[in-house]
Amino acid sequence: MKTRRIPETGAHRALTEREVPVAMAPTAPKADPLLGAQLGEFIIQERIGAGGMGVVYRAEHPIIGKQAAIKVLRAELMSPEQAQRLLVEARSVNAIRHPGILDIFNFGSLPDGRPYVVMELLQGQSLAEVLRSRGRLDVGTAVWMLDQILSPLGAAHRAGVVHRDLKPANVFMAERPDAAPMLKLVDFGIAKVLQSQEGLTHADGSVLGTPDFMAPEQVRGGAVGPATDLYALGVMAFQMLTGARPFQGDNVQVLFAHVEQAPPPPSSKVEGIPPELDALVLQLLEKAPAKRPASAEEVRQRLKALSLERPPDALGPSVAVEPKREEPTSPAAPRPPGLADRWKVAPLAAAAVAGVALLGAGLWWMTRPAETPPKLEQRLPMPVPPVVKAPDPVVPPAPDPVVTAEPEPEALEEEAPETETEVKTGLPPLPLTTASEKKLARRLSGLFKQQRARAKDVDEEGALRGKLIHQYRAAADATTEAERARIHMALDGIEKELAQRIALHDAPPVVVVPEMPKVPPLVLPALPTLPRTSGYEQRLAQRLDRLVAELRKRTKGQDVAPDLTKQLVEIYRSAANATTAVERTEVYQALDAWQERLTSRFPK
Repeated sequence: MKTRRIPETGAHRALTEREVPVAMAPTAPKADPLLGAQLGEFIIQERIGAGGMGVVYRAEHPIIGKQAAIKVLRAELMSPEQAQRLLVEARSVNAIRHPGILDIFNFGSLPDGRPYVVMELLQGQSLAEVLRSRGRLDVGTAVWMLDQILSPLGAAHRAGVVHRDLKPANVFMAERPDAAPMLKLVDFGIAKVLQSQEGLTHADGSVLGTPDFMAPEQVRGGAVGPATDLYALGVMAFQMLTGARPFQGDNVQVLFAHVEQAPPPPSSKVEGIPPELDALVLQLLEKAPAKRPASAEEVRQRLKALSLERPPDALGPSVAVEPKREEPTSPAAPRPPGLADRWKVAPLAAAAVAGVALLGAGLWWMTRPAETPPKLEQRLPMPVPPVVKAPDPVVPPAPDPVVTAEPEPEALEEEAPETETEVKTGLPPLPLTTASEKKLARRLSGLFKQQRARAKDVDEEGALRGKLIHQYRAAADATTEAERARIHMALDGIEKELAQRIALHDAPPVVVVPEMPKVPPLVLPALPTLPRTSGYEQRLAQRLDRLVAELRKRTKGQDVAPDLTKQLVEIYRSAANATTAVERTEVYQALDAWQERLTSRFPK
């Protein structure tokens, strides 16, 4: 039976189609065998977080009582790629050595081969939680937070490490006793170490990242660098200042917008943003990496010049908005409590950072549940633009939009019409009883329409359609919310793969002009002095001088015919030594033959 990789997990263990529903079914909770076990110098005390890729535990050193968090990869997701992601995260963090980055101080493997990392245990909440609860931030607070992020980010770039998944869910606001909170960067699981082979893509070659924060070069699958992280920082700055991200829509529309659509100025959404800060955010969001600021340190200095920074203990009241929901890397991580009562809720708070950093090899953007977009009057107009901006591009026909938004309450009462997919393929109708069933049905219908619109261009072999049909059947059999959530994650992967195929197809061909090998200049050795006493000798000397000039002219001063050059030098020397008429006649004959070879090889 044919096997295929399951897109919703990102794992590389192949399952047959009959095995997939079993893998997706919920299982009864079992006693965790790692509780009480000793990993390295630490003894596991309790399980504090779990997500799609792994489990995080609170552990304690039995002698000195030091607390730590231990992150273990799930057994069913074990693969060389996922193990490498944990190792990349540990190496990246230790290559940077900055207090603003979550510290990882041990790496090992369980007896069954699963890798684990030991890291510092933090207490607090992620920046995503802060933005979700407060909405937009005042200018002073946003500038202070950006400065806190730029310090470790600049250190990472100086160490040759690019984060590649910078977003609010991967920035943690850690509490400190009797001190202001400190922002820390977490989740370096898909980091790229410049000038080395470290850094990851999916097995199918697709790039990693979160669509809402991906730079245009990431969307195209191009080379990433420090400017890639600065673009993501620009999206974060826009969200901090306005309460929403610059581009709205489903994942495909957002990816296209990053490549083609100009972002609006933050001041067009919120009043009171200084023009200098407005311009800096727009520069961070430039499409071309070369047009963004040169480094994180340059951005820090420009922010400091604004003199707007407000320390955390001077935070003003929150602004009531409805920000677009963003989940941390782990979908199952518990939400941490507020900054108060920190010792009473230490396990839950520790689970928060574990959830944010949960498996630096987390399910990147595929793990995010569907998001509720802002109301229509707040949304930017989002026609689907062409993928690549180039002179006289061939603009593809806009595909039908993929409906991923939660329907309005009154719309839930309407039954979704039978999809064309059901009629043409004979698939069973999808259940449409609950709101989540209707939402899944609409999303599948939209993806089928989009795939059909571009099938000849990007899915002629039918691989994407086969994946959609497989998820359709799974949706028809799904009976729990957990099953439907896994189907949504699989559809995220299909949606991203479709967007990348369209981008590659619509991109103009790159004309590569082969570099011609460099040819050294023509250099003649020192030639002897020719006798010019008689008229016969003068005519011979003049002809040799003309042929030397002719050689330079026809070869354009390049040493492209070293054999002809050598022969002419030898004839020249023979002419200098000729003393009889017979010898000079032989020189003339040699010159005639040489001149014929020159003109045949280098005609005018």
